[in-house]
Amino acid sequence: MKPFAHLHVHTEFSLLDGAVRTDKVFKLCDELNIPAIAMTDHGNMYGAIEFLKAAVKYTDKDADFLSFMKERRPFKVKPIIGCEVYMTEDMHVREKGVNGAPPKLNHLILLAKGETGYHNLIKIVSAGYTDGMYYKPRVDFDMIQKHSEGLVCLSACLAGTIPQAILKKDFAAADEWIKKFKSVFGDDFYIEIQNHNISAQKIVLPHLIRLARENGVKTVATNDAHYLTKADSKMQKVLMAISFHSTLESDDDGASGENMSGESVGDDKYFPTDEFYIKDYDEMYAALPYEDALDVTLEIAEKCDPYFIKKEPLLPSYTPPDGLSAEEYLRKLTFDGLKVRYGKITEEVKARAEYELGIVERLHFVDYFLIVWDFINYAESQGIPVGLGRGSGAGSIVAYAIGITKIDPLKYALIFERFLNPERVSNPDFDIDFCVDRRGEVIEYVTEKYGKSNVSQIATFGTMATKAAIKDVGRVFDLPFSEVNNITKMIPRGSEKMHIKDLLGRGVDKEGKPIAGVPEMIDLYNNDNTARRVLDMAEKIEGMPRQIGMHAAGVIICRDPIADHVPLSRTNEDVIVTQYDMIVDEELGLLKMDFL
Repeated sequence: MKPFAHLHVHTEFSLLDGAVRTDKVFKLCDELNIPAIAMTDHGNMYGAIEFLKAAVKYTDKDADFLSFMKERRPFKVKPIIGCEVYMTEDMHVREKGVNGAPPKLNHLILLAKGETGYHNLIKIVSAGYTDGMYYKPRVDFDMIQKHSEGLVCLSACLAGTIPQAILKKDFAAADEWIKKFKSVFGDDFYIEIQNHNISAQKIVLPHLIRLARENGVKTVATNDAHYLTKADSKMQKVLMAISFHSTLESDDDGASGENMSGESVGDDKYFPTDEFYIKDYDEMYAALPYEDALDVTLEIAEKCDPYFIKKEPLLPSYTPPDGLSAEEYLRKLTFDGLKVRYGKITEEVKARAEYELGIVERLHFVDYFLIVWDFINYAESQGIPVGLGRGSGAGSIVAYAIGITKIDPLKYALIFERFLNPERVSNPDFDIDFCVDRRGEVIEYVTEKYGKSNVSQIATFGTMATKAAIKDVGRVFDLPFSEVNNITKMIPRGSEKMHIKDLLGRGVDKEGKPIAGVPEMIDLYNNDNTARRVLDMAEKIEGMPRQIGMHAAGVIICRDPIADHVPLSRTNEDVIVTQYDMIVDEELGLLKMDFL
């Protein structure tokens, strides 16, 4: 079987609009002779690092992610980071569509060729949320043009500007868009062709090929994959029904899976055919018998270098008064504070302080101590109640001396190495409690001091837990609440974190021993077709991310605009957050401060 690269793929991080599981896709690609695959989720990069990690893990399950990247080790299946962005004429204009409907947006695929392209993609995607958010994160041509370096551009699906112009029979506009994209991206611009047995695609296909030839632009075959296999098409419909709060049986647009010959597909419609999956070369050739367009996928994959992730120190520098260096200022604050705390500085106190200062300086955390001291000092100066300090940070005499903590580590024999250990370097983490009613004032102070673009809160992802997945599927299947509740009531208390396969006796524990499961649930599954249908589907979707949220306490303070390093998003509460969670943020060198 010939190789083929998938360059238009939606993972579970498209949030109920994609079901290509990152932990399974690389194995499937390897089996289908797919040497490279791109992640192009709708408007976001939430799963970019998880996608890369999954590719590393599939290549070598014991490999350290950052070391793998630094050493540029070869992947079994190359991961490509991209995004299907939402385009609008002017991202700063907020106007509804016809009859008050959400505005119509166009799609465009952008793929990172390397480090420059990755950072430009981050800026484009972030701007969609910070500046262009209106129903969806939107960007315009000017924004894309400004940050186009290092990116490959594909013209996208039927929702792209070029297919939409063709469908309106405005071939001059389609030609103009091709020329605009080519003027920006040059040979890195490609015209996508697709065939999911949708009539509109068959209308635009010959025109796309003709216009590409007339403009000297190559065509590339893609499949807009939203799920792993053909059998998963129903799962995709269930996810979208959950998103739209609808039921499959009540839909008349093919959502039930029975009518697979629909005429169109859009942002707010179910997929009218079951062809949106990870196909091999032969399946792609059967749908699109254009060898050049299929082979071009490998050309594009070759252009893309995924080795651009690294950890770097991104904490801002603290500027002390009187021209002192940060090290000198921390030392002054420490010994001034020791005099206040202890009166007389004994040899024991001095030795402990010198030891700690030496480690803090050697590990380059002086600025961290000063930044934390500064916002605690501000809070106390404004009469904002501050806690005593919790966690391993209470073991630091330097923190005690400068007022970050209020507990004497010598009196209580607290160990500094639990906080900072030179033999096992990890980010320090002071847990600081502020008055809940005035916590926002401290975050506002930090934002003003270091710059709005340099401070952000952190994303969390709400996933579909076992019980919630069962209830969601039951609702989508339009089953009575009581019937679904009878299933979820069988989940024993304390077993809420068990997966459905565990409850059904198909799982194993950490030692590889079979899990017995819940007898009454197993019996129901074996003897009730409706229950089996619900549980089978719930098992497929459990654990998928459902919505983005905000970390309750974590705040990122960066030396640069955060969007120079990680993408930003906006929560439903209109708060700017990093698109990566706190674990990924810290892995990349961003330091999380806890404002509890």
